Amino acid sequence: MDWRRWNRGGRLTDISRSGFKTESRIKARWRSSKERRQTMRGIGKIGLMFSLLLASGCAESTLPSAAQPLTLVIATDLHYLAPELHDQGERFQRLIEESDGKLTAESESIVDQFIQKMLLKKPQTVILSGDLTFNGEKLSHQKLAQKLRRLTEAGIDVWVIPGNHDLNNSAAASFSQDQARRVESVSAAEFSAIYQNLTNRKAISQDPNSLSCLVPIAEDLMLLLLDANSEAVAGTISEPTQQWIQAQLEQAQAEKQTIISVSHQNLTKHTTLFSSGFTIQNADEVRALLKVADVRVHFSGHMHIQHIQKQEGITDIATSSLSVSPLQYGLITLDEDRTLHYQTQRLDDPELKAKAKQGFEQTTRRQVQRDLTDVTLPPQEKAAMIELAVMMNNEIFDGTLADNSAAILQDPAWLLWKNQAGSLFFSQYLQAMVEEAQPNQNEITLALR
Repeated sequence: MDWRRWNRGGRLTDISRSGFKTESRIKARWRSSKERRQTMRGIGKIGLMFSLLLASGCAESTLPSAAQPLTLVIATDLHYLAPELHDQGERFQRLIEESDGKLTAESESIVDQFIQKMLLKKPQTVILSGDLTFNGEKLSHQKLAQKLRRLTEAGIDVWVIPGNHDLNNSAAASFSQDQARRVESVSAAEFSAIYQNLTNRKAISQDPNSLSCLVPIAEDLMLLLLDANSEAVAGTISEPTQQWIQAQLEQAQAEKQTIISVSHQNLTKHTTLFSSGFTIQNADEVRALLKVADVRVHFSGHMHIQHIQKQEGITDIATSSLSVSPLQYGLITLDEDRTLHYQTQRLDDPELKAKAKQGFEQTTRRQVQRDLTDVTLPPQEKAAMIELAVMMNNEIFDGTLADNSAAILQDPAWLLWKNQAGSLFFSQYLQAMVEEAQPNQNEITLALR
């Protein structure tokens, strides 16, 4: 839950942007002449960086053939914070305690171990689908790009898109002792400049209105990276970008190319609770474009929860956050006939995994305790409710809740949640998630043709 957190009353609070508008208001804003002028000025800067990116880059390498099996990796929501920006002091520790369970204190180790794992696995491509940094700190972007260069130098292409945390973020800060100080964030153009040259080949096409781009994976396979975070209205895909998408899809169809699409925000409504603010605002329009072109699979993140959802013929695979227990990423293999197999993998280090699990459980425990403050029950019953909620939240985030849902519904602590605390948000959250839980959230096989 990357741009939300539990407040002291147990409700979800938006802590990043001012809120999301209805689709009609979005269109009204887009038509406003003042905003159009502001947007066009931004487009000019982004377009300049795109020109530089296309003109530079590493030496072009040969694409894998149409009959060659492929291995790709997708990771999301790294929320990397450069170690120079914090000292593990009082203010930083308070931030961690009030956060959503990310293992921010160990983000350096998480990224280093992920890179080392990729060097051993040697996939053709690594895709990072947004929220690369904690809160868009320029230094975090620069340090992360330096680390990712190790993959490029080993012959592994790295493609990135920004998330809602990564650009023009007023929350970008450093932490020292009991102080938090604002630091420089990045614009879309600066983001493009920092992460250019992370691949051994160039983009096929890049949208002049955003950081969306179409990139080659093999002779018969392309990756459509959709950026909903550098647009004029955050969390939406603008009409000009939709027109660019349509043109790319029509060309790909004419050339009999298979397309895999990626965004940070979700393309489908994964659950009743994780839709508004989590799904691309005009996802219906984007799905319609992709469906016409027979795009069958889409990858996203943003929720931090491992979840797979099919809607209108498109399967959206939301990979859980690499910075949250259980430190997962997605391994994608493609057969010669372009059957896709997706399965989650985890970082190996037992100490790091233990820290992530402990930190996530402590965060959940604090949130639930606050939520139950005004509930009058014997201490042992409250304790049982808390521990059940902690266990369920672990399984919600790692995608295994359905495996245990039958036992949960028979647990006495579950009845307490329903009968004694049903009006609390955490109770409603747990109930919605267990009622909607589906099996096989960590793997799927799909035919892309």
